[in-house]
Amino acid sequence: VYAGGSFTRIGGQARSRIAALDAVSGAAKAWNPGADRSVWALAVSGNTVYAGGNFTQIGGQQRSRIAALDAASGAATVWNPNANANVNALAVSGGKVYVGGAFTQIGGQQRSRIAALDESSGVATAWDPSANGWVGALAVSGNTVYVGGDFTQIGGQQRSRIAALNTVSDAATVWNPSANNSVHALAVSGDTVYAGGIFAQIGGQQRSRIAALNNIDGAATDWNPNADEVVNALAVSADGGTVYAGGAFAVFGGLVCH
Repeated sequence: VYAGGSFTRIGGQARSRIAALDAVSGAAKAWNPGADRSVWALAVSGNTVYAGGNFTQIGGQQRSRIAALDAASGAATVWNPNANANVNALAVSGGKVYVGGAFTQIGGQQRSRIAALDESSGVATAWDPSANGWVGALAVSGNTVYVGGDFTQIGGQQRSRIAALNTVSDAATVWNPSANNSVHALAVSGDTVYAGGIFAQIGGQQRSRIAALNNIDGAATDWNPNADEVVNALAVSADGGTVYAGGAFAVFGGLVCH
């Protein structure tokens, strides 16, 4: 299990903002890239761990907010897109690394808060949806990139904090759940898109910080755990039967959480 954040100790060991943990015991493994500032996003592809955040050094090299790390040694590879502001979200699909954040330049090109980078070279591709506010969540399913954040326009359309983009044309699709406040996390399973954040309304329904949305029309389903505080992270089990959520909440699904 790869972990990123602002910690300096995890799994019983000193680790600076990034670590690999044993999936059974939780103990920190020897892998230790060491970032000088926070790591907010991680994505794994083959033997590479992509990291994003607000760091300027990681894996023993100078890297501005985004880097590729060797999954065996923890060393930074030569891949170096060099973002000019924070990277908040990463997703890898089809030879591309999709990136979201607060940047306006990345991969050698002007890109407003969202970009697709070549997985080999780190150069920004022609894909350019251009968001007018920060992007904090990404999830890829087939030819669709689901995006969450605090934007009101993306992919050439008015979209309130959540949108679906075509991976080929970069245009926003008709899918439009429209959240009334920022979306911090997304996960896709089958025909459902799970969203977390600080919103109180999404998909045409009252939903407190977390919701399940139909991937066709964007309508909120009946699923309603009702978190009392922000939801920052989401993941779905391989069988689609369990949704894992993390955030600042103390009440979730009708239960008190510690």
